[in-house]
Amino acid sequence: MIPAATQTLAKLLAGGISLLSTEQIDFNHPGVGQNINPRLNLYCYNIQESVDKQQSSCQHPADKGKLVLLTPRWFDVSFLVSAWDFTSLAEQRLLSEALILLLHHHSLREEVLAPALRGHGELAMTVSAIHPLDAAALWNALGVPLRPALYVTLTIPLNLDSNWSVDCSKTTQKV
Repeated sequence: MIPAATQTLAKLLAGGISLLSTEQIDFNHPGVGQNINPRLNLYCYNIQESVDKQQSSCQHPADKGKLVLLTPRWFDVSFLVSAWDFTSLAEQRLLSEALILLLHHHSLREEVLAPALRGHGELAMTVSAIHPLDAAALWNALGVPLRPALYVTLTIPLNLDSNWSVDCSKTTQKV
């Protein structure tokens, strides 16, 4: 599901930014092997269970100690979107276009989602700035000098296979 989220954002960005195609979107660590060609870097840097989405469960009929998940579990997948080009002004132009494009979407409609993400309705997306100290800490952790970036979070479902269940005391797999 995470690659589908990345693919969805890349397709959205490539389709709405001038002089940018999916070949000009890089998914690697933002400080690794950076070339100067105009491009956006779409780096997945955080994944955590969504606190906004609740999951349903019921007791397994054969084993009262096990709960079976009825709905998918939801995760917030966070991306760092940075622009790279020959000049800072060109980077700012790319980042501005990305910001304008992404701010038009509070959620992503099913028709723009990668096939693996469809079937759950619109998916929530937020574009935000993070506190300057948090941004500096993130870039420092990545080993890259601080630079302007967008912080995009997409809430996606993770469908658990029907062969998996949750035990109240531990996670088990039914075989």
